[in-house]
Amino acid sequence: MAGTIDVALVCCGAPKRGMGWYHCTQLLEGRVAGARLSDIVEPFFMGPGKDTPLAKEFQEWTTTLSGVAVHASIEASPAIAGPKLVVICGRTADNPKLFKAAIDHGFTHVYLEKPGAPSVAELEEMSAYAAAKGVPVFMGYNRNFSKYILAANEAAKERSEYTLTLGRNDCFNTPESLDECFERNAEGMLKNMMVHELVTLITYHGLAVSTIAKIEANRELTVLESRRGFTDFSKVGFTITTTAGKEFILWGDRSNGEYGEAVIKVDSAEVFKAIRPDDEITAKSKELETACPGCMPYFYLQDAEYLAVKQAVIDFIAGKSGKPAGVAGIDTAIESVKLCDHITESLMAVLKEPRSAGKAKAKGKAKGKAKGKAKGKAKGK
Repeated sequence: MAGTIDVALVCCGAPKRGMGWYHCTQLLEGRVAGARLSDIVEPFFMGPGKDTPLAKEFQEWTTTLSGVAVHASIEASPAIAGPKLVVICGRTADNPKLFKAAIDHGFTHVYLEKPGAPSVAELEEMSAYAAAKGVPVFMGYNRNFSKYILAANEAAKERSEYTLTLGRNDCFNTPESLDECFERNAEGMLKNMMVHELVTLITYHGLAVSTIAKIEANRELTVLESRRGFTDFSKVGFTITTTAGKEFILWGDRSNGEYGEAVIKVDSAEVFKAIRPDDEITAKSKELETACPGCMPYFYLQDAEYLAVKQAVIDFIAGKSGKPAGVAGIDTAIESVKLCDHITESLMAVLKEPRSAGKAKAKGKAKGKAKGKAKGKAKGK
């Protein structure tokens, strides 16, 4: 299949804030070879939210576009005659409806932002619907393309026994931004944030609920809060041990700046460590910020990863490659949500225990080290 692949973006969001907007920007700049942004569908800013300040920003931005049609609904977009990719960036609760509408409209391929749907049941129903219609589905799990993750995978291949730690900080560094995070990402920290790390373990290390022997929650690293009527974790820490004896330690913090690390230990001794951002990513993010100031900080830092996922999908649609390596499918999304639910149960169980009983031996040692190194590493996501 030759020629340019048309792409429609559903749920663009506000300029410089929405993930959909950043996908649009990369496409409009011609940075995804063989792809053309033909349509934008924005149900909220052209519907119930049309009078909000952010809607005004969106509307002003669309006046600068050339050759891109803007619609209030999928149904209002043009009929589809050939291969066409739809990128769906709606809120998690809205995605199942948008997904079905896109397939019914005739889109031949779907790129769905994570986690895809709030529940395993909804994802399974979506998967079955897409399969029945013959529509391939790709998930936007960009951390599968992170330099530090790929480097850790290579280092792990050299060893048969090791412990892998994946840790991260995020960029919601004020009470106000954390409030917004809880409300905007109502699916929760596990399904919105830590799911990225879990997907890398599914993709590259064969992790699945069926392979887990035990989960040890680290009470010292796990914090549950209520903000704007939503109760969720702001920090988590836990260790997964598989039936094969592999040990994966994960920790995450909604705050303290954009930072990620992958650490491999053998017999408690560190033998490998990679971080994001490294010097190259930091330099590139500064360049991108200078060119387009005011975006969400993680857009700059993860720019290359977003491009890599989209490019792999476009190359597949264009017939330039087989199954796109590293790109998660909806089967992976289903397994990841199963894992999130399973881990959440373990974390909640520990939080309900008396304090003295909750001190799991889950490796708190990662916390202090990572937090200190995170400061100054990046401006934050």
